[in-house]
Amino acid sequence: MPRTPISRTASVLLRFSPAALCATVCLILSGSADAHQLWIETSPTAEGGKLHKIEVCWGHSGERTTGKSLAGQQAKLSACLLTPDGTRTDLSPSLGDDCFTAKTTPEVPGYYTFGAELQVGILPREFHGIPANTRIVMYGKTLTHVPGKEEGLENPVGSDLEIVPMTPRTELRRGGVACAKLLFHGKPLGGKGVEVSLATAGSPPLPEHRRIQSHEWSIDAMPDPYTGEMAFPLIASGEHTFLIRYTDETPGTYDGPRNDVSDFSHLRKGDKYERTMYMSTLTVSVADE
Repeated sequence: MPRTPISRTASVLLRFSPAALCATVCLILSGSADAHQLWIETSPTAEGGKLHKIEVCWGHSGERTTGKSLAGQQAKLSACLLTPDGTRTDLSPSLGDDCFTAKTTPEVPGYYTFGAELQVGILPREFHGIPANTRIVMYGKTLTHVPGKEEGLENPVGSDLEIVPMTPRTELRRGGVACAKLLFHGKPLGGKGVEVSLATAGSPPLPEHRRIQSHEWSIDAMPDPYTGEMAFPLIASGEHTFLIRYTDETPGTYDGPRNDVSDFSHLRKGDKYERTMYMSTLTVSVADE
């Protein structure tokens, strides 16, 4: 099967009329979106030399978990920052009321990438359709831009499963296209059985779509099997989240530093698992036309 370059895919999407797009968009997320996930929120732009705050969130899609449930994740969470030249720095997020927070001061123009990882653990029994002995790992990622240079846009954090943006911040506008690529262990992932969604609470429906009551849009795409690239039409402004859930059926033995045991999961050195389910998000902000 011939490959379809991102540029060609984007041009096809841009030829869709609003009515046609409406027919291809899911207004209600699939049932799997009800599961917990990790994501990061921050301002899409920053000013060099000034303190910048990020919020690492955990919960159902767009709904932040609070209280003891959130606090119980802190020991399992790690976060990092990549500067535009790719220099990596570990962050130490603090527990807040409904998220974990961290601050940094960007110095030079370019894209700053924030990444977070949550080692959920290994399920001792079946849970919400997820088989027993499944290890769960969550990743969250976002970028902020200091205007002046475009360096750093496609810097990978190095997560096992990672969504890498390809569209500059200034081109993320309603009516445009968002392009990204999917990496698994640093290599392109796509093809049959691999599905990425782009969802947002977005802005109110466009005037010609007033009959639609839901403000939440979700669009699915299968990344190219050779490049991992994908393109999504942007039909609403506001915050958007790319999301993928992907299960690697390779069994393994945990050899890391965690030492967690609860009724829900466990993760100790020497613990065996039959598969790993990864959940990875990339949050971007889409401007109005």
